[in-house]
Amino acid sequence: MSQMRRVIGIGLLGGAVALGLAAQHARAGARAEGEARTRAAEASAVETAQRLEAEARAVEARAARAAAIEPLAAAVANHVDGTTLLDLFEHEDWWQPFRDELAGARVIVGDVLVASWGKLDFGTSDAPVVRAARDKRLASTRVTIGGHDYVLAAARLPVLPQREPVVVLARRAAAASAAEVAPARAPSLLEGSLPLPVAGVLGLVGLALVATGGRRREPGAAVATEIPREPTLRFGTPARPVAAADTGARAPIATGKGVSIPGSSRSAPARGSASREVARATPIEPDAVVEEAPRMDSGRTFGRYRLLERLGEGGMSEVFTAVAQGVEGFSRTFVLKRLRPELAREREAVAQFIDEARLQAGLVHSNIVPVFDFGMIGNGEYFMTQEYIAGRDVLRIMLRHQERSHGGLEPTVAYYFAHETLQALAYAHEVCDKEGHPMQLVHRDVSPGNLMVSLRGEVKLADFGIVKASRRVSRTQVGMVKGNANFMSPEQARGQEVDARSDLFSLATVLYYCLTGHLLYGGDNDLDVLYKAARGPTPEDLERIATLPEPAASILAKALSYEPADRFQSAGEFADQLAAFIGGGKTQAASLVQRLFGEELRRRAA
Repeated sequence: MSQMRRVIGIGLLGGAVALGLAAQHARAGARAEGEARTRAAEASAVETAQRLEAEARAVEARAARAAAIEPLAAAVANHVDGTTLLDLFEHEDWWQPFRDELAGARVIVGDVLVASWGKLDFGTSDAPVVRAARDKRLASTRVTIGGHDYVLAAARLPVLPQREPVVVLARRAAAASAAEVAPARAPSLLEGSLPLPVAGVLGLVGLALVATGGRRREPGAAVATEIPREPTLRFGTPARPVAAADTGARAPIATGKGVSIPGSSRSAPARGSASREVARATPIEPDAVVEEAPRMDSGRTFGRYRLLERLGEGGMSEVFTAVAQGVEGFSRTFVLKRLRPELAREREAVAQFIDEARLQAGLVHSNIVPVFDFGMIGNGEYFMTQEYIAGRDVLRIMLRHQERSHGGLEPTVAYYFAHETLQALAYAHEVCDKEGHPMQLVHRDVSPGNLMVSLRGEVKLADFGIVKASRRVSRTQVGMVKGNANFMSPEQARGQEVDARSDLFSLATVLYYCLTGHLLYGGDNDLDVLYKAARGPTPEDLERIATLPEPAASILAKALSYEPADRFQSAGEFADQLAAFIGGGKTQAASLVQRLFGEELRRRAA
């Protein structure tokens, strides 16, 4: 029996040795395979970083070329407005190569976003690269916008050094992110080496059998088997894995101007710091086919309406007087606004038009122009009809008045216009939806052209096309500015968030215009006006305001405060300050419109 034990023990020891040798061989093979994978991963990461570097350099070269285009530099140097720049980007041959390859472009002068071309919503993603370009003339970075990777490159234009204009280009990234190429983890020495622990166990058993095989065990005696406290064949210590594999750390992406870590958070601009402004409007998508809008003429039948007179057109719509006829000779005159047909394919334009109709139709107040109908005829010809007011807007009233009398209106009339507009704003700012939730409306375009005054002296607020609301279909890009720069609050001109107090500031600029006949913000071009609006009233402006008769001086000084917290906090509070000074204002307003436009309006009605 003892001999048998020795034979079995020697056999187990031999097997353990064989298995140990096999385990060592497998371990060596696994180590070599792991090292090969690590080298391949490192080589792949280097290759990816080189591709990203080349891609960034290519877009930087395009930005440098764009900054060197003489017509573009000349346009910026001459303070052209955003609409003009967008027109250049859309139609000039020198921008054709950029139209073919870019997702978007921006021109930024000082803190003002003058133009944003293309459909890409940059938001504030280009702020760091703009700062870097102003410091180093050329810079690039890689960002994720809307779930897609883009390379942004910025270059400083060689004009207006005091304002440091920059052109920013965005191109869809072609290369994979290096962060997605994770270095392979080197395997531990135990991976794929199961025979090694098995060999250890067999060796221990074999040693025990050999050690006890030569001793005779007496019946009933205990077996004294001596097992070593530490096995003769030691287990190897696992190799330390690659740190990046355990921590999930990502390789930095080379941008040409330093490195950025993919997925890292981007710091937002400090509240109150200078931010972005935009001069104009939504550009047409680069590859969109633009058709000439067919001009509608008076006398045409448009659905159930017959067009009477073309009143004008804007960037989005044409405006007519139109009559709807019914049975028994019934007829009623409306103002019909028709979305320009070439914008019917532009989702943002359609959404904004729908918003205006939907929001204004839900506002029922004697000082707001109501919407009666909204629909679509033909192939995407959207329209809405509004109340026809026999009268004129405050802008035309002021222009006609200054032709004849110079200077501003009678204070009572000016206060009355402002007071009635504040009644409309008080309602709009506090209106709730059907579920009782505040809609938080902000008109954002309180200006003389949107205040209608009838022959009977009624004042009505119109044009809610760019209203800010908590629930609306269309959205304005972050940093984009819409509205009339001559009557903007500082926060609106800087592209920051606005609330009801912004409308109150705008209304105060209208009141100042009506009282003095002068704009608070004047300038040689739209961009200069936008700069001044973003800065707010200067000390010189405040001195002029202080010279006005009371109560204008004190009311305007408060209403035109740079900080919203220093202004009137509600339209009702503002209106209360004017209420004591509007006696007879409606009668005087009716007389003013009759005197300036009565004959003209009577001929039109005939």
